[in-house]
Amino acid sequence: MKAALLIVSVTLAGLVCGGFEGAAQSTNDKKLLHAVVAKSKDAPPTTKFTTDDSKIYALWKGTSLKAGDKVHAIWIAEAFGPSSKDVRIREGSVTAYKPDDDGVFALASPEGGWPTGRYRVEFYVGNKLAEAVRFTIEPGATIEVR
Repeated sequence: MKAALLIVSVTLAGLVCGGFEGAAQSTNDKKLLHAVVAKSKDAPPTTKFTTDDSKIYALWKGTSLKAGDKVHAIWIAEAFGPSSKDVRIREGSVTAYKPDDDGVFALASPEGGWPTGRYRVEFYVGNKLAEAVRFTIEPGATIEVR
């Protein structure tokens, strides 16, 4: 499965931490970052996509990062097809410059569309897993022409 990975570090005006849940905690009981997936940078978080969606966006926001921390994202296909399990699709990294830095990783649809199945994107700060966001890709709309 080939797909293009876009790495864009941007300020996400209006991105509210209330939409982020389930982040792992650092040793001092503070969450390192929160993450969600969405159909665009401005769309609400979702965990359901269709085979005809052109991109999937993984938005993250730090809560207790340190300047110089590497935020690393790994896109993984958990289950798609009869025997495929935990296949790495793409990965990328950015450097955080402040505790509440934020950004976006986006994965473009492979040629021919997304395979249906279960996926996740894992976020690491350094070598520590900070959050894993699971999502599904379901069949797109079918239009019947007569």
